Amino acid sequence: MKKILLAISIVLTIVSCTTDYNMNNTGLANGKFDGTMYDYFHSDSYNWDSLIIMIDRAGLQDLFNGEVEGYEEITFWGPTNNSIRRWMLEGGTGVPKRLKDLSPEECRKYVMAHVVKGKTMLNDIPRGTINMGSVSGGMTMYGEDNKNEMWVYTEQLPYNGVIDVGAVIIKIRSMRTLVDIDIASCNIEPTTGVVHSLHPNYTLGEL
Repeated sequence: MKKILLAISIVLTIVSCTTDYNMNNTGLANGKFDGTMYDYFHSDSYNWDSLIIMIDRAGLQDLFNGEVEGYEEITFWGPTNNSIRRWMLEGGTGVPKRLKDLSPEECRKYVMAHVVKGKTMLNDIPRGTINMGSVSGGMTMYGEDNKNEMWVYTEQLPYNGVIDVGAVIIKIRSMRTLVDIDIASCNIEPTTGVVHSLHPNYTLGEL
């Protein structure tokens, strides 16, 4: 029985960050992409073309190409088109309805909130729990040039009612907005770091 549970655990760990959170199929073998993060976004306009516009307006191409000192490798908590468009449609007064109406400074602020120095993969993130609003375990990370604090942790889901054998998933709590954020797909590896794609229910600005 123990051997069966171990086998189930191994298989489910390999496919972590999948169906429970509506994983976006990246189409990449083992999550690897032969190119920079900027190249990767251009390879998937369906998910990332709004982000590309913001990166370009902010002049952050060099960052995502690994050409900025100290940011040769980054962890990017990636907001997809769904998240950016929802923000523009539902953001209320003061939120532009077109990306071209955002200033370069605003674009930089929103993009950099999702950028963390260094490469942090799923298996690098400790388990964590939230109990009555208090957090334990996990790890603290900082985006927006070390200003935007977030608490990042992993959970292992049950499988067929058996605890601690299901898929391992990443979750984030923004310490600025106190919003809890799910990950749609993780461990996408271009040559300049790792992308963890945020769930489509995330709205830009919540992190």
